[in-house]
Amino acid sequence: MNFTNTDIKNLKDKKYRRDNGLFIVEGDKFCLDLKKYKVEIVYTITTDKTLNNMPNIEVVSEKMFNSLSSTVTSQNIICVCKIKNHKMASNGNALILDNLQDPGNVGTLVRSAVAFGFNDVYCVGGADPYSDKVIRSSAGTILEAKIHICTFEEIKKNKKLIANNFMVADMDGENINKLKPPQGKIAVIVGNEGQGVSEEFLNLADTKVSIPMAPSVESLNAGVAGSIIMQKLSDIN
Repeated sequence: MNFTNTDIKNLKDKKYRRDNGLFIVEGDKFCLDLKKYKVEIVYTITTDKTLNNMPNIEVVSEKMFNSLSSTVTSQNIICVCKIKNHKMASNGNALILDNLQDPGNVGTLVRSAVAFGFNDVYCVGGADPYSDKVIRSSAGTILEAKIHICTFEEIKKNKKLIANNFMVADMDGENINKLKPPQGKIAVIVGNEGQGVSEEFLNLADTKVSIPMAPSVESLNAGVAGSIIMQKLSDIN
């Protein structure tokens, strides 16, 4: 399967990735992780003439490679990969991202989710989890997580399959430090950076929790707040 330079450049666009079911991974470390997490590689671009352990390798000049790369520092390898489609059902705890716009927050939350055992991540609107910025900010953990790109309606319809308890952060919620974790699977909902959790998800939530903090601080960054909640609910010691 061959790709033109235009194809590779187009994969930096969210719609093109979605329409073709493909995304790009850059860098030696992340590309090596692809096999570990059983991500299908369909095409490999590199400047390394000795590389022989990747599928469908094309060796290009450094100038050509740099024109295709998203990073300032050359990574030497780019892999075009298939986006996995996962069934909408969690084997354990889950994270729901409600229209988060900042790729850095999305990457941070995916990294925290994997660290604390929230391996199913449901993305409703917002930044594309398969963008290069999210992949880098997640430190590659996006490859390990089970990513579901879906709508609110799909989550509502499959709520019982996803978790037994949907939990959202709210100023009037129960102190997370004093909360007795509910039985069964938990889905933590993290809302948009500016608007917070949507009214739809607030109404869907079974439990509301608050994070105690100094009176001088009104709120926490979405990535920080979601990470704290997941850590508090984690059974990883």
